[in-house]
Amino acid sequence: MGWRVIIVNTHSKLSYQNNHLIFKSSSKSEMIHLSEIDLLICETTDISITTMLLKKLADENILTIFCDEKRLPSSQMLPYYGRHDSSLQLTRQISWLEDKKSDVWTDIIAQKIINQANHLSQLTFDDTASAIHVLLDALEPFDPSNREGHSARIYFNKLFGNDFTRDANNDINAGLDYGYTLLMSVFAREIVKMGCMTQLGLKHSNQFNDFNLASDIMEPFRIIVDQIVYGHRNKKFGEIRRELFEMFATKYVYGRQEMFLTNIASDYTKRVIAMMNGESDKIPVFRI
Repeated sequence: MGWRVIIVNTHSKLSYQNNHLIFKSSSKSEMIHLSEIDLLICETTDISITTMLLKKLADENILTIFCDEKRLPSSQMLPYYGRHDSSLQLTRQISWLEDKKSDVWTDIIAQKIINQANHLSQLTFDDTASAIHVLLDALEPFDPSNREGHSARIYFNKLFGNDFTRDANNDINAGLDYGYTLLMSVFAREIVKMGCMTQLGLKHSNQFNDFNLASDIMEPFRIIVDQIVYGHRNKKFGEIRRELFEMFATKYVYGRQEMFLTNIASDYTKRVIAMMNGESDKIPVFRI
């Protein structure tokens, strides 16, 4: 897997030659070996890209995200077949047991809530962190009483003020949505590489969401976006957006190692799917 995040935000042409991405604009040209690239973000609609390059990006499992006129992520490229036995894995996914889905999803959500409490503790909001731990203690399988939602409301209100709501039109929410979309794209790639369908989730089952499973698995990692947005909460969205790319250049503690986010996402996804397939009895853990 590569390590470079390539962001193209000017009028330009992207093409392929000898296992390289070729970037050409009116002022410069550049060659980047595909083995170096982990993530390509086409941040403007004023980019021409060849079909040969698109094909090679898919072959190399390079996550490619396309943005709209407002420079917001609007789509991504995913291959039809992420591995040679995709049909076998899809059969397994369709057969996942509801009890196993419940156990795994509830553990993942518990990690998310713990990370929210840890983030608040790091900011010395200890009383609010304790209140979230009380909600965590009442978490039940598949969360029928919506402890997750109550925790999120308390958490965001403490970070951004009592008047803050996630459906408001402001720079903070724009930053959160942008960061979460990048995260979801990373996990969607890993799910496809494992031969699974992103539409079939553990709990998420929105018929209009093509990324239900990614939405489930990414939950503990939302905290990374939250931390960045909180640290730049007084800035405009354009500045927050630039800061969010740092999550791909930062190493995080995972197990006993420090790893880049995309590598952690790859391992975490593999372990969750192995758990669902009955190939493992240990759910991976991500903590801040």
